[in-house]
Order: sequence, then C-alpha cells, then structure tokens
Amino acid sequence: MTNETSPTIFNLTATEEDIHLRLDSFITKKIPAYSRSFFKKLFTDNLITVNGTVVTKPSQELRSGDVVTVQLPPLPPLGTPKKFEGDLGVRILFEHPDFLIVYKPAGLITHAPHATSLEVTLVDWLLTAFADLSSVGEADRPGVVHRLDKDTSGLLIIPRNNQALAAFSDLFKERKIHKTYLALATGHPAPEGTINLPIARHPNLKYKMTHLNEKMAQQWNIKGRPAVTHYKVLEQFKDCALVEVKPVTGRTHQIRVHFAALGHPLLGDAIYGKASPLIGRQALHAQALSFEYQGKQYDFSAELPEDFVQAINQLRHR
Repeated sequence: MTNETSPTIFNLTATEEDIHLRLDSFITKKIPAYSRSFFKKLFTDNLITVNGTVVTKPSQELRSGDVVTVQLPPLPPLGTPKKFEGDLGVRILFEHPDFLIVYKPAGLITHAPHATSLEVTLVDWLLTAFADLSSVGEADRPGVVHRLDKDTSGLLIIPRNNQALAAFSDLFKERKIHKTYLALATGHPAPEGTINLPIARHPNLKYKMTHLNEKMAQQWNIKGRPAVTHYKVLEQFKDCALVEVKPVTGRTHQIRVHFAALGHPLLGDAIYGKASPLIGRQALHAQALSFEYQGKQYDFSAELPEDFVQAINQLRHR
C-alpha cells in the first residue's frame, strides 16, 4: 500500500439529451460514485478533456457527439489501516474479479465518519485483506458504493476497481439493485403496505433523519428527498412483527424513519423508538441482494445473526 496506483480513464460520449448540459453536471451524471468537488480538482489539474482538448471550465456546455475524457489521478497512499485484534465478524460471501459480496456484522461502521476517527471500520478490514482497494473510489471511503448503519447487519457490495465502482453506482442510481431486509417492527403494522414519505435531515437534531409531510416541510422550511419502502408482515407476535422490507430508494436511515413514521419503530432502535432488552440494537438485517451485472444475474442472501434469532424466539414464547 506504499505505491501509487495507475490512473483510471473514462471516455464518455455526449448524446442529443446532453446538449447544453454543463460539463461538470454531465460528468457527475455519468460517474456518480464521485462528488462534484472531487471533479472540480480534476479540472484544475488539467485531467479533463473534450475532443482531446484540455478543459478547465466546469461550466462549458456540451454538444452532441463530444467525447469527454476523465482521468482519475493515482490516489496517494492511504497509509496503514487501523490495527485491530481478533475477528471483527466480517465475512466474504463471494469474490468476483470486479466486486466482493461482504457480510458486515452489527456494531461495525462501514467507513470512518471523519478523518480523525479512531474507530475501526469495515474499510480497515477490507484494506487489510485486499490492499488493492486503496485505489478504488475516494480516499476516505475506498471501495464503498453503499453503506449500512453501524448497528445494521447484512450484505454489502464492494467494487474492486473504478470501472466496477462506476457501474454499480449506475445500477444503484437506476434502482436496478434490489435489496431485501428483515426487521422487527413494534406493534401491529398492517399486513403489507408502501411507505411513501420524503426524508430529510432533522433541522434540530443533526444525528437524526426525519420523514416529512406537507405541514412539517412548511413549518421547518426544508425539502426532503423522495423515499419509498415496500413491506409485508411475515409473522405477527403479541406486540411486534417480523417484516420483510424492500426499499426502492436508499436514503439514510430510511427503513428506521419510515417505520417510526407509521408508529411502529423498529425493536431496539434507541434513536427513532426505544431500547429493548430483547436486542441491543435496531432489529434490522440486510438479508438479500439481487442484480444483473455484465449480462449475468446474481442473487445473494445472508442468514440472520444470532441476536436477531434470539429476539424472534423470545417474541414467539411471550
């Protein structure tokens, strides 16, 4: 991990629908895995060309047929991942030359929330096991195309090169990656339903997200992002239900916020509901992933972890 890696080059061709689109908007649209601020530096460093000519103005408008070349510079060495002892509980379920399917246990954050964080992360584990991931994506979250909350267990896709990162980012953006979760929702939710409520960051509590209805949006003068969640009850207990959840969108805390909005917060969710003696975290598990990649269908699933199974067993015997 001490050597810089080779640059990655994207060649993008503008079509009729891209006419008059700003160059930076076009690039962000085509390579959504990277932020606009990341591409801004590429303009400054003369790493973006249109039809072979270096372009330094992000606002330049495109014409149909323009060929945009974006060169991602070699990432500087990230240094040694934070050291950890013992088994973090991470498992590799599947290895493909372009991606990994990884099981993340509850209690482990996906990537560091800020540069000074000392907490061991899934990224630390990945960089220890797969050093080449240091060249994939942005330096603070290499190999990360989506995430799970710290206390949510389950499956993650980890792209292994920048082309795969771009491809999976597109699949997520186009909602072609189908995710299935299992959750324990308190109370007696309807047998099945669709929750369609925008989600925004809470205006007063920055660690929380919130659903929005029209009145709330006007009162707080904020605008949420669309969020849609389908669910069905698999098993009803005395005061809790095992539900299968299929989020269409992927907003932060989406499932937790949506079930709280229904009046059925997830069991053990101390932020959107309340803690529970049955499980020491929100009862949410990313059980399955399904997608098509390069013309082939992939389907993966992960068994429920022990704490979730024990909670279900206790609920059944109440």
